[in-house]
Amino acid sequence: MGIRSPGATSGLFDPKIVEALIEAEKMPIESAKKRKENTVKERDEVKDLDQKVTELDVALNGIKSKPNFYKLKVESSHPDIIDGVITGPTLTGVYEFEVRGLAKAEKELAYGFPDKDETEVGFGYMLIEREDLDDVEVIIEPGSTLNDVVQAINDADAGVKALVINTKYYPESYRLLVISEQSGKEAKVYIDEDTTFLEFKEQVSGRNLDVLFEDVPVTDEDNDLDELVDGIVFNAKRSEPGTRVQVSILHDIDATMEAIQEFINKYNEVAKFISDQFVINPQTRRAGTLAADSTIKSVQRQLQQAVAGVIPDNGSFSTLAEIGITTEPKTGLLNMDDSKVRGALAEDYDSVANLFIRRRESTGVGERIAQKIRILRDPVNGVLKSRLRGLDQVIQNQDEVIADKERRMEQREQAIRRRFTALEGQLSGLKAQGDFLKARMGGGAQGGGQQG
Repeated sequence: MGIRSPGATSGLFDPKIVEALIEAEKMPIESAKKRKENTVKERDEVKDLDQKVTELDVALNGIKSKPNFYKLKVESSHPDIIDGVITGPTLTGVYEFEVRGLAKAEKELAYGFPDKDETEVGFGYMLIEREDLDDVEVIIEPGSTLNDVVQAINDADAGVKALVINTKYYPESYRLLVISEQSGKEAKVYIDEDTTFLEFKEQVSGRNLDVLFEDVPVTDEDNDLDELVDGIVFNAKRSEPGTRVQVSILHDIDATMEAIQEFINKYNEVAKFISDQFVINPQTRRAGTLAADSTIKSVQRQLQQAVAGVIPDNGSFSTLAEIGITTEPKTGLLNMDDSKVRGALAEDYDSVANLFIRRRESTGVGERIAQKIRILRDPVNGVLKSRLRGLDQVIQNQDEVIADKERRMEQREQAIRRRFTALEGQLSGLKAQGDFLKARMGGGAQGGGQQG
């Protein structure tokens, strides 16, 4: 049973006095909760900074190493004949092709039937022989039609595809076409129709791709030259004997600009976050939560050191400012002059790349920042992770203090209510006695007057 609020029913004293005393006793708890609230806010701000630094680290993946920085594209003088796709690191240059013949799949065509789903085509064991693969036997049941044969061949998973075609050449316009699923000479297929009425004739013989590459004959089983040059697959689309095609591997400046811009965007998110911490709020007249925290100053210092400096022996450009990337002195944000950076890439792509990447001779900005971030976010000694661990520990301790204070406060509140309840009982007893005496004394005086 709970303790009732003293004075609530007796009216001997104001119950608000008791509640006011209890609220006064709770003030240390409220102060502790406020301190925890401020610590949680500080922890969340450090988490936000840590997340922004992580996102910057991810953006650096596009510019800090040569394979990532060098963005390439393929341009063909006749993309309808042959073009290409970049698949890995490769060299820029121009290659000459002549596509003399495309790779073809073997095609076998059976003689015609008047329909595809009524006329029986005989029965027996159809044998499908494939180059360098095991033979496959397909059973043609009695009463089978062309459609049934197509189903049986396709279900056999024999490396061929069967279908019925309507040639419109009457009276036997429906024919069974079997196509090898591979192209090239090695994909040759032979079909023994056994005792069925099907008789196959080679419609197209399998053949390899025939291409001149820099006047050197090359071939392949399909129309994709994926081993000719490292890092690129050339796709032959149609043959055009006598036509020379130039396929160029070029620096993709648009893609490179996007990667640099992404780095700058993420860097500026970190720089702005830090800069905003030192701005005085005109309403509260206070700076940000982390303004006095050495963590953000350490992050700011490390990043600014990584961005500044000269890259020695670097050709046309030795600093970011020379290609159009400058730093605002007040905020630390980076500004990029798009046209100037684009022009620098067009003038000397390698020199711009060396400003960002790591190489044997020097370490560029991208790799330098990545190294700084690894130190900042080191799980054991990094200032960001250490600060987060410290704040988490403080919050845990504060939770324990608050819980202890609340337990003590509950006991204290019960003691206060018990004391006032006891006092109320004593006062009620005294009041009752006073009322009784007053009534007796007042009643006796009145009776004596009547006797006289």
